[in-house]
Amino acid sequence: MSFGRQEVGPEADEQELMNAFGELIEKKYKSDFEMLSTCEEEIFSFEVEWDDLCADPVIQGHLGDNLDRFMTVAERVLNDRFIRYMGNPCRLVLRLSGLTDHHKRRLDSLRMRDRRKLFTFDTLVVGRTPPLGYLQKAAYACAAKGCDFVKEIEQRLARQRESPGPCPKCAERFLSGMEPDEREVAARFLPRSSYYLVNEDLRYIDVQYLSLMDALPDADGPWSLGQHVWTAVVDEDFVDAYPIGSLVRLHATVHVDHLPERTFDKDTRRVMILRVEGIDLLDEHATHFDEVTWTSEPSWR
Repeated sequence: MSFGRQEVGPEADEQELMNAFGELIEKKYKSDFEMLSTCEEEIFSFEVEWDDLCADPVIQGHLGDNLDRFMTVAERVLNDRFIRYMGNPCRLVLRLSGLTDHHKRRLDSLRMRDRRKLFTFDTLVVGRTPPLGYLQKAAYACAAKGCDFVKEIEQRLARQRESPGPCPKCAERFLSGMEPDEREVAARFLPRSSYYLVNEDLRYIDVQYLSLMDALPDADGPWSLGQHVWTAVVDEDFVDAYPIGSLVRLHATVHVDHLPERTFDKDTRRVMILRVEGIDLLDEHATHFDEVTWTSEPSWR
């Protein structure tokens, strides 16, 4: 999934990851690039098999430590490698596919100790919001006369928009000519900088909240549902792709969010929310609620 991730620079270990993932893409997925060269979609989900990622020791070392970091770096490499194949403007979104049985969990078994972990869930979509826009990256330009400082800041979903601190160029002009001791003190009390948003450099993506319940398949009898309704966030071309009643296998990381109905800013209560990194079909290949029988008529209908 591409939203809410922090930009990273090519430090030594990240450069190693970039090289390893680039080699994997060229070796295993070059034919997919060739088939996508005439893709007319502006955004396309590009699935990478989990076993392929784990087969490379460099990549495997990043999957458990910080999946967000891996997805950010890998998606950037993916699009850099795709440029020379691209016939029409198209941005690839990295998706995970084919996770192992080791990752399978039931939604109702999740607890706070599971945050930031990657799991696979067999689910039934029981509700969804309309498509929403999310400001993923904001570009700020200093409003001081003659200053050309611009800073881009990655924004987090459903959080207050983050803005830059003091403008470094204006601060340098303010501090210039001071003695070192005076400069050190003055640096603590820099004037507040004014910024404006650079509209043409803002980056929005589509997101959508899905309401989910555990779907418990049974090939020899009726299926059953879990007890609770959980929330997941999908983005880009996953938005509006899964109507109510869809049966899907989600690969998702567990995150912690504020209570939607909180009445004060510093409420310490939290809810778990899933950030979807990939979607596969169930093993039974049923795709909708009406295609199978259930133990009882669920209350969500």
